[in-house]
Amino acid sequence: MSAKNHQTGASSGLRLGTVLGAPVILAWSWFLAAIVITILFAPWVNTVRPDLGVWAWFVAFAYAVLLFASVFLHELAHGVAGQFYGLKVAAIELNIWGGFTRFEPQADNPRDKAALTSFVISIVGPIVNIVLALLGWWCLSAVSPTSVPWLLLIAVTFANVALGAINLLPGIPLDGGWALQALMWRLTGSQYLGTIVASWVGRVIAIGFIGWSVITPLLAGERPDPLTVAWMSLIAIMLWFSAGDAATHAKRARKMETYDLSQVIQPAIAATWDADLADTLDYANTLGNAKERTLIVVLDQKGLPYGLVDRHAAAGRLAESLDQVPAGEVARPLAGWIGVPKDITAPHLLESLTHRPKAQFSLVMDENTLVGVIDLQEFFDELLAA
Repeated sequence: MSAKNHQTGASSGLRLGTVLGAPVILAWSWFLAAIVITILFAPWVNTVRPDLGVWAWFVAFAYAVLLFASVFLHELAHGVAGQFYGLKVAAIELNIWGGFTRFEPQADNPRDKAALTSFVISIVGPIVNIVLALLGWWCLSAVSPTSVPWLLLIAVTFANVALGAINLLPGIPLDGGWALQALMWRLTGSQYLGTIVASWVGRVIAIGFIGWSVITPLLAGERPDPLTVAWMSLIAIMLWFSAGDAATHAKRARKMETYDLSQVIQPAIAATWDADLADTLDYANTLGNAKERTLIVVLDQKGLPYGLVDRHAAAGRLAESLDQVPAGEVARPLAGWIGVPKDITAPHLLESLTHRPKAQFSLVMDENTLVGVIDLQEFFDELLAA
């Protein structure tokens, strides 16, 4: 199985190297997959070549390696296509389900170009598998039947046929599902609608995998193979939940596109470190409203945002002192922050945060003037609420 993914980062695993400027990760789960494939393939090798004895297990393991080499070429095709359209590859990962290619978030594209990009990236992976299958079939005539190269070639050839055909099925998270999503996005103008439809098709395909493993042998008058049913069920579960995740993310993305950031922007002013605390509070209170007080962001000696005035601490400090109190003495450090323009949209804010993942606050600026603060945790809670 294989599916492209637009998120950044990669799971933990063995780093094999760098391709297209991105790490190639062999997830630890791949080793489990390799063991399972070796165990399943070895009996067939023993049947065709009983003379190999224990070497049949090495041939079976070589098949597992070649199979995942095919998956790597599949994912590499996604990456090359993405780079052709200006995307930056974040990571290529091989795992128990096959693999996926992650891309860095991209700046806004016109709808038509974005949909075309998604379609091409999705479709090239299965095409590579079909080409590999054709090459394998052509090479079979050059090796002796039942020889070890023949065993590996015929197995990899049919595996690539299966990889190509299955990944062309039009249901998310399969590549064909993302291609369907892109087509519907292009035709209807709604990425959300395309994702929802393709994710439901993906759920139908998931059920179909289980049905195929049970109904096909019954129609042939045979009993379903428990191992096949179990394996197909695992694949179906992965497809079902991945399709559900895609639908959930689509709903959140749709909400994000129309999200009004003013809901989480708290009015704010800037104050120098040595500004008179009492005067600053009085001024801030004249700008506040009945719903929320104006926040005060204290600047350090270099003129950079340092912290937020703690009004509770400020009240206590003013009550116990008759002298002028600097605003900086009652400021709580901001920790991570990022500056954004006042007209920023929710999608652009999230895009900006990919470069500052540890930011906890966004300082909203009207040119060079601070006008508001966004508590990013509150923003995420609002955005992810059902």
